[in-house]
Amino acid sequence: MSKSDASATGSDSGEILLSAVDISVQFGGLKAVDHVSLDVRRGEIVGLIGPNGAGKTTFFQAISGFVRRTSGEVRFRGERIDGVAPEEICRRGLTRTFQIMEVFPSLTVRETLTAAALVRLSMAEARKVAISIAELVRLDGKLDLTCRHLTLPDQKALEIGKAMATQPQMILLDEVMAGLRPAETQDVVRMIQNLRDRGVTFLVVEHNMDVIMSLSDRIVVMGTGRKIIEGAPEDVVRDPKVIEIYLGEELELA
Repeated sequence: MSKSDASATGSDSGEILLSAVDISVQFGGLKAVDHVSLDVRRGEIVGLIGPNGAGKTTFFQAISGFVRRTSGEVRFRGERIDGVAPEEICRRGLTRTFQIMEVFPSLTVRETLTAAALVRLSMAEARKVAISIAELVRLDGKLDLTCRHLTLPDQKALEIGKAMATQPQMILLDEVMAGLRPAETQDVVRMIQNLRDRGVTFLVVEHNMDVIMSLSDRIVVMGTGRKIIEGAPEDVVRDPKVIEIYLGEELELA
């Protein structure tokens, strides 16, 4: 499915895969997420942007079960998953990556992908899946390399590979391209597009505006814990509120 194909079936039609309604997360007196709602339809790539401290990662954590919500509900494939343990959410087909990559340095790529696949599969099946996922994220030539010896781009590919090994229907990607050079970033963009073509849906947090504009079917903007606006990339990037709180007056609007 191309970006244009997904857009055609995106905001106005198609199955709602993920629905987050009125999500709030409060830490003491700080409301990190303030009544945020969004839907993601099957086959979409939706970008989630906003300045540092806007609440994007906390919103991810609330959706995926890693923090407790103050209010709101989350539905995945029509079933409520708020209050469900993260590992069970993962088994149901919704998984995530992390801003700070979590790898075991002494494990090999093969062992890491096998461990991720065990969330659903037997050991024998997980070992087979590890090989196929390594090919998918272009790590098949490094299956027996320990994680401590991977380059940063390979670590990023492994982070996506770990998510894919759980056999997800949807992935929450949290700044997976941070620290990459432009050519490396484009490799990850192509990887995500390829995975979408294979049926995976994405909600993506990313600070690189060129990337998020080219990758996303829709963009949601957060600021100080609240949803500011959502819409097509070309509309969002021109919105005065977005320019004021996030993009800056110097942004050249094509």
